[in-house]
Amino acid sequence: MTVALKELKPMFNRLRLSAMYEHAESMFDDIQTCSMSHTDVLKELFKAEIARRDENALHRRIKQANIRHKDACMTDIDYTVDRGLNPSMINQLGACDWIRRHQNCIITGKTGCGKTWLAGALTNAACRAGFSAKFYRVPALLKELTANRQLPTEIQRSMRELRKVDLLVLDDWGLGQLDSINRSDLLEIIENRCGSGSTMITSVMPVKAWAEYIQDPTYSDSILDRLVLNAHRIEMKGVSMRSLPQYGAIERKK
Repeated sequence: MTVALKELKPMFNRLRLSAMYEHAESMFDDIQTCSMSHTDVLKELFKAEIARRDENALHRRIKQANIRHKDACMTDIDYTVDRGLNPSMINQLGACDWIRRHQNCIITGKTGCGKTWLAGALTNAACRAGFSAKFYRVPALLKELTANRQLPTEIQRSMRELRKVDLLVLDDWGLGQLDSINRSDLLEIIENRCGSGSTMITSVMPVKAWAEYIQDPTYSDSILDRLVLNAHRIEMKGVSMRSLPQYGAIERKK
C-alpha cells in the first residue's frame, strides 16, 4: 500500500466510504491492479462500497421486521413432510411479485404445522428483495394499540408505521376475543393498507370462521372484503412439526 493511499484515508472516512477504502487497500497490494485502467479501478471500488451498503440495508430491514423465526429461509422449507405445500406456488410467492402488486397472503392450518415459520421465510425473502416488513402477533399488536390510545401522538405514529410498511405480517390471527376498539383498529389498519401494501396472515382458524372471530357483520364484511378477495391462500395440513424427532421431539420407546 502506498503512502498516498494512507493519506487519503481521512477523506474516505469523512465520506463514509470505509468499504471502498478497505477494497482499495487490497487492490493496491495486488500487482494485477497495475494493469487495470483507472476506470476499471474506480468501478471495482464503487462495486465494493455498493455491496457493503446493500448488505447493511438488508440487515436493517431484517432487524426492523422482527421476524419470529429469524433463521427461516426459502431454501430450508421442508417439502418431505406432507403439509399440502405446493413448491411451485411457494417459490412464486418467494419471488415477491404479489408484494409488488399489493396483494395479500393467508396461511391457515392446525397448530404446529409450520405456518409462522413459512411466514418468516417469505418475510425474509421480501427483505432480501428490498421490501420493508414488520412481523406482529395479533394479540400483542392489539394490546399495544389499546395502550397507545391513551397518547394520541403514539397511536397516530403506530398507525402511520403500519400503513407505510411494504409487508405487514399478522401472526396468530384469531387468538383471543375482540372488543369494539380492537375491531376498529383492525379495520383501520386493513383499510389504510388496501391497495398500497401487502398483508400476510397466519391463523389456526379457517377463513370461513373469521366472521365469527370478528363478531360484527359490518366490520367482518369490510375487513374480509379487503383482506381475502386478493389474497393467495395456503391451507396447510398434517401433523405438528414439533412432534417429529428432526424438529426436536423426544423419541419414545415403544
